Amino acid sequence: MAVTGTQTIREVVTDALEKIGVVDGESEPEAYEVAKGVRALNRMLKSWQNKGYNLWTYASQSVPLTTAASYTLDPVRPVRVHSVRLKRGAVETPMERLTRDEYDDLPMKSSQGMPTTWYFDRQREAARLYIWPVLATANGETLEITYERELEDMASPGDLNDTLDMPGEWWDAVVYGLAARLADDFMVNAPNVIARAERELSEALAADREGSVFFCGYD
Repeated sequence: MAVTGTQTIREVVTDALEKIGVVDGESEPEAYEVAKGVRALNRMLKSWQNKGYNLWTYASQSVPLTTAASYTLDPVRPVRVHSVRLKRGAVETPMERLTRDEYDDLPMKSSQGMPTTWYFDRQREAARLYIWPVLATANGETLEITYERELEDMASPGDLNDTLDMPGEWWDAVVYGLAARLADDFMVNAPNVIARAERELSEALAADREGSVFFCGYD
């Protein structure tokens, strides 16, 4: 039995429009309705991304170290960097995060030694990772980075058959969340849809965590 189903952008937007009665389920939405839905979907997902709802977007990358003090992570622009480890051979050593002020206050940013700290500057397009101290000579060391990637932008006006960048556990939250947003855009009074959107988001968030909690009862 397959468990790898997908939802396309067209399906999500159409289902959301049906929830608020803009389309009747037997006819296709108009092009402007779909375009408005795609724009609203992108804005909603970017908003959710800011709130850190995205456990499934955790990823990793390896950056070869040189003697430089900073490294461009583009085209991978993380939303957040969770950890950086210095890898020498088979050994990974955790590095300490610095704030912008802490990095700026370093008196000699070109000091040489084994890197022990890092600062992440996200920027708007290309992100940069700064380390301190810097290597005097590179010998195959790498930075092993765990980060949250950005959610993929939904096609507009691209291919509406692109798949939604969300796991199946979030499909209802996305559809009802989008429907709640579109209710305002189309001036539809839909309190039931808004309430359902809040409930579906809460249920999705309950699963968006690492590990499980077990409660043991005693007779």
